[in-house]
Amino acid sequence: MRRLAVAAVGGAVALALTVTGCVAPSTMPSTASPTATSPTTTPTTKEGPTQSPTKAGTPSAATSTRIQFSDPWSTRESARLRLHLTQVAAIKAAPSGATIHLVMYTFATAWAGRALLAAHRRGVNVRVIIDDHENYRWTKRLQAALGTDQRRRSYVVRCHLACASDMTYPRRRSAGTIRSYVHSKWLIIDRSGTHSDVVMIPSENLTPAAIEQSNDMMVLRGDHAVYSFLRARFDIMRKDAGTAYGTVRSGSVTMTMFPMPLPQDYRVRPDEPLPASMDPYLEYLRDIQCGGDHSTTIRIAMYMWTYPRLEVARRFAELAEAGCRVIAIGQPLSPESDEGWDPEITRTLLDAGIELHQTGGGVYLHSKIVTLDGWDTSGARLHLAVTGSSNFLLQALVASDDLIVTDSEEAVVAAYSAHVDKLIARHSRPVR
Repeated sequence: MRRLAVAAVGGAVALALTVTGCVAPSTMPSTASPTATSPTTTPTTKEGPTQSPTKAGTPSAATSTRIQFSDPWSTRESARLRLHLTQVAAIKAAPSGATIHLVMYTFATAWAGRALLAAHRRGVNVRVIIDDHENYRWTKRLQAALGTDQRRRSYVVRCHLACASDMTYPRRRSAGTIRSYVHSKWLIIDRSGTHSDVVMIPSENLTPAAIEQSNDMMVLRGDHAVYSFLRARFDIMRKDAGTAYGTVRSGSVTMTMFPMPLPQDYRVRPDEPLPASMDPYLEYLRDIQCGGDHSTTIRIAMYMWTYPRLEVARRFAELAEAGCRVIAIGQPLSPESDEGWDPEITRTLLDAGIELHQTGGGVYLHSKIVTLDGWDTSGARLHLAVTGSSNFLLQALVASDDLIVTDSEEAVVAAYSAHVDKLIARHSRPVR
C-alpha cells in the first residue's frame, strides 16, 4: 500500500484534455506488431544491447508517493522553485557512501550544482548523465570537478546526441534537422535522510528557466523495483552505445524507457503521421467508455505536440465525436501558428468540438500529463495518470532517451486531475 501526499499548487497551464461520453472502443489496429513504412530518411542507431523485457516488482509497505506541482504565477520563490528545492534537499540529505544517479536534459542551475559538488566532497558517489545540446556553465563546472572517468566513484557523461541513438531527420515545417536527445529527467538516491530508494521524476530541467514554467514531479520512496530499474537504465545509457528500452511494473506504477525497438527497415517520414500500429500511447486510450452513467473524463496537459503524432489527436477526436467531453490546455497555440502544437493537431481537436485552452502571461506549460478517470468498456472503473518526460513528438518514441510513467492509484489520478482543472480555471483562456 502506498501512502500519498500531494503538494498541489495553483499554477501553470499547458494542454489539458478532458473526455466524457459514450462507449468508444478504438477502431485502430493493435500496436503489438509495428509495421515499417517505406523509406525516406535512414536513422543512424547505436549498436548495443536492447533491453526490452518487462520487470515486475512489489513495493514494500514503506513505499510512499508524493506528487508536487510548481507555481510559476506565485510571488513566492519557494512555490515557483518547489521541484528544484525538493531535489536539492534530497541531494543534501544523502550521507557519505550513498549513491546519486541523475539524468537531465538541461543542467544549468547553481542550486543543484553546488549541492552535487558538496555531496561528492562528503563522500557521496555522484553519477550524472547530461544531454550534449548545450554546454552551460554549471554543466562545465560539474564535469570539471567530477571528471568523465566512469571507473571513478563520481563522474559526468555527455552522450553524443541520445545515449540510445544518433538518429537525425529533416524538420517538417522549417529548415534544419531534428536530432535525438537525452530527454529523460530523473534523480535516484539509494539513501537520503531516513529514506531509501528515493526516485524523483520531474517534468522540469534543472535550469533557472523552470521558474517560469508549470511543471510536475512524482516522488517515490522505498520502491526498490523502480529504483533498480532506473539504475539499470543509467548503466546502459552511460555506455552511449544502445537503447535502454524496457518496462517495470511495481504496484500501481509502470515505467517505460524509450526509444522503442523499431523494425530493421524503418525509415522516418516526418511528413506523415506515425502509423497508429506503432504508437504505444494509443494503448492507454483504447478501452474507454463514455456517456450515460459511466462517464469517463480525460485531461491532458502537454508541452509539445507535433504532426507525426496526429493519430493520438485523432483518437481524442474519435472519443469526443462518440460523446465524450474533451478539454485540452497547453502553452500559447492557435490553429494558424506553429507554437508548441502543430496547427494540424489543433484543427483536429477543434473540429471534433474539443474545448482547448492556452496559457499566457509569460508562463508556459512544460508538463506532459494525461489523466483518465471513468470506466472501461466492460464497466470496470478506470483510473490512470500518465506523466514523465515524453512529449507527443516522434523522436520521443523512436530516437530520444525518454520516460513515460503511469500510476493507476485513484488518489494520484485525482491529484493530477485537480491540478489540470486548476490550471484551466485560473491561468488559461479558450482557443477557438
